[in-house]
Amino acid sequence: MRSVVGVALILLLALALAQAPRLTTPEEVARSAVIQRSLPAVVKVEGIPEESFGPGGSEPVGGSGFFYSPTRIVTNYHVVQGLKDLRVILYDGQPYPAQVFAVDRGIDIAILAVQGVRAPATLSFGSSQNLPIGMGVVVIGSPFLQRHVVTYGILSKVGPVELVQDVPQTDVGTEVGEVLFTDARTEEGNSGGPMINLQGQVIGVMSMVVGPPSGLAGLGLAIPGDLVRQSVQDLERFGRVQRGWLGATLVDLTDLDPILLRSVGLISSQGAMIDQIEPSSPARSAGLRGAGRNPNGKLTSLGDVILAVNGKAVKNRAEVIQQIARFRVGDKVRLTLWRQGRRVEVTLTMVARS
Repeated sequence: MRSVVGVALILLLALALAQAPRLTTPEEVARSAVIQRSLPAVVKVEGIPEESFGPGGSEPVGGSGFFYSPTRIVTNYHVVQGLKDLRVILYDGQPYPAQVFAVDRGIDIAILAVQGVRAPATLSFGSSQNLPIGMGVVVIGSPFLQRHVVTYGILSKVGPVELVQDVPQTDVGTEVGEVLFTDARTEEGNSGGPMINLQGQVIGVMSMVVGPPSGLAGLGLAIPGDLVRQSVQDLERFGRVQRGWLGATLVDLTDLDPILLRSVGLISSQGAMIDQIEPSSPARSAGLRGAGRNPNGKLTSLGDVILAVNGKAVKNRAEVIQQIARFRVGDKVRLTLWRQGRRVEVTLTMVARS
């Protein structure tokens, strides 16, 4: 009787195991392992808007982030911009106060210092160079105010974001040339969270969504990990980024009067005009010339027009900024300009930002 019962129990156990969900492919096994290792390193970032008015105005807002060291977290600058009483919520649900350690507006990155706790896990950066389109990527973040939500998709594209018209110009994120696109479900609360490869390395930091959020056409965009890692190293070591910069405000030629452009011999709208030049900047040291304006701010004469950076033609101000940002302190950069009706070549020497 005992042996019959024993055999029956064994058969029942075998049947239960056979019916239990299992990981059946190497990719599923790798993905699950990466997610389990990564989740404790990811945090929800939240704070109170500094200008809070009316009912509900003090409700917390924010996004995501992740520990890259025992006490510091990477997130987006736009996630913490204008917030007070910052805190991060860990995987176990415990909140801890945080403060901004350093920011890099140029690529929309902020570093937070966390108080009262050490990271339960950290994530390391992997290379974002030569990534194959179609590779699997894991995205972890806090969409819809929910903590530690995981989505999975493929790397859909690597390249620049097409400019959106009628959007106010801002210097946040303007130095990001190429971004990583993914079809992994992404919402606003994912901003600052990691995009992870199946080796468990961060290859990008989620930054925005293009297309209608919550729609079938939405795509998540991430700042390449190599760019973020370089920024973090600069901020940790120097307190400021070491990417190339021009030190001048630029105006797209499409925003200028075509008659004025033709009067100086320009028949194309490709390029960007130098408007105002900052002191102690590469532009000032190289003798670049800004625009002339009357006391009312009306344009009276064109400044130098940048046509190419190191021989590569540029379409607009965004491309000028992105091309120059590829260089480092000490590098020399050749600009092709249109000045007073003729082409001239000028060499910039990159210096540390003031």
